[in-house]
Amino acid sequence: MSYYKFKENDLFVNTIEAYPDVKFYIQSGSIYINNQSYISGTTYSGLELVGDNIDGVPRNYISLYQYNINRNQGGLVESTTGRIYPWVVKDSNKTSFKSLTKEQYNTQFNYDGIQITSSYNLSASITRYRITSSQTTRVIPPGTSVKRLNPYYLYTLRNILNHYKYLSPYYAFSNYTGTLADATNPEVNLLTIPSIFYGSSIKKGSVNLRYYISGSLVGQASDIAYDGALVQVSGTTTGSVVGTVLYNEGFILLTSSAQLNPSLIKYEDANPTTSSWCRFGYGSNDGNILSLNASSASFSIEFQGKNHIQTMTMLTKAPIGELNNSNNPTYLKNSAKSLEMNTSGTYEYIETKRILKNIVPADYTDIEPPMQKETYISKIALYDKNRNVIGYAKLATPVRKTEEREFIFKLKLDL
Repeated sequence: MSYYKFKENDLFVNTIEAYPDVKFYIQSGSIYINNQSYISGTTYSGLELVGDNIDGVPRNYISLYQYNINRNQGGLVESTTGRIYPWVVKDSNKTSFKSLTKEQYNTQFNYDGIQITSSYNLSASITRYRITSSQTTRVIPPGTSVKRLNPYYLYTLRNILNHYKYLSPYYAFSNYTGTLADATNPEVNLLTIPSIFYGSSIKKGSVNLRYYISGSLVGQASDIAYDGALVQVSGTTTGSVVGTVLYNEGFILLTSSAQLNPSLIKYEDANPTTSSWCRFGYGSNDGNILSLNASSASFSIEFQGKNHIQTMTMLTKAPIGELNNSNNPTYLKNSAKSLEMNTSGTYEYIETKRILKNIVPADYTDIEPPMQKETYISKIALYDKNRNVIGYAKLATPVRKTEEREFIFKLKLDL
């Protein structure tokens, strides 16, 4: 076996910018990601069955790294469930998990050497927040745990929205603050998209929203000017701006309350109402209990993400006059004499002559062509500095290597 060390000009690191397609389809409180149906499985939390998704996360969610696929053993702690879990050992380095406070770290794990465990699976999904003028702010008493009302989510976007005003005047935060006090602009529909779906940012101009009633398209909005303003391109209010997109942060804000369809559907309100962009995405993990006729409304969100992937290119060489020997028994001529063991005695040690197989092609079957050493390269192994195998590159078709030939194989590895 021959070993070769990579030289300086044999390794290159490049950055690839990829644009993966992402699609959400929402209906009856179910979210289908990239048109994939649910695969039945079992998910336990302790001894309690909490889900029937094979990914080990609730339906409507995507599993990060897809750990614990259909691991269904029950148990009281993670270490007895048969599911993999992260852990660290408490020592002087004070390594811990972000979910643990300093007080918990010191009180619950009070001596060095104790194992600190956490749990998988990590999951994420899109979430909808409806912000209306009826939701006024209130003081949260110290020491109490009161859920903040949805307007707080809008306030946290104030600086970001104002920052993007140079792209479009529709980003101005003043366009949204009227939703809390001005009846002429009563609400905002906020959709949040976790970064696991799009990577570093959403590609500009790729967002496409579709609103369906009973399977018929009643409205479609897209960023046709690549400035973050969502313009309705089909429906009753074609040409009007219905919302904005924060591409780097993964937020969609819809403000249009114009009627898209005259059919009455019971959304969040006590009484049935007509459909508008402020109702878009109803049932997307927003805590609403779906009524029977709300199932006739369905929604589609399509966009492209932007991922930067570091790729290493490795050039491996097969030089002239090298790599023409093999330890494989098939490299020897198939005869008993060629495969005999070496013999030794008191005064001698004799190595059996090994005859190589001549596989050089010939025009005639009765005349053996001149002998040439040939091998077939089918696999390239990568080693670390201690000569431990860290990876293989397999060729789809073995390459014929003669003493006069040389090759350069280009390998790529995503970092």
